[in-house]
Amino acid sequence: MRISAVLVITAVFVLYASGLEGYTVPGVETDEVLMSIHVWGEVRSPGTYLVPVEADLIVGISAAGGPTAQAKLSDVKIIYEDSEIRYNLDHFLDAEGGPIPDLDPGATIHIPTNDFEWWKTAIDFSYKIIVAVNLIWIMTER
Repeated sequence: MRISAVLVITAVFVLYASGLEGYTVPGVETDEVLMSIHVWGEVRSPGTYLVPVEADLIVGISAAGGPTAQAKLSDVKIIYEDSEIRYNLDHFLDAEGGPIPDLDPGATIHIPTNDFEWWKTAIDFSYKIIVAVNLIWIMTER
């Protein structure tokens, strides 16, 4: 306990001496140890987040604001340098899935886009092209 207190005091002193007094050392103010994770894909706010060390997949996704309506929750990936875990979050939400995987420091969570959304985007783009061609045709007929 005494060694960790000395390390924290040393870290705070180094930050303050460097002119970085506006920065915080995670865990010092809250007595909670945090780890960095990355959340990509169909979440409300993709990015890098600090979450508690005991965090699981749900905590990680929640830190990024939760999934969007376009999220494909049946194929969520947790990626590490040397491995990848796939998890079907739809099964969990239907109370049929296995235990939620815990996260390790440096984890990258990726939630892909639902397959239906690709078609929706393609149809929307095609509609806009048809409208533009129709306008040009109407303007040239005058």
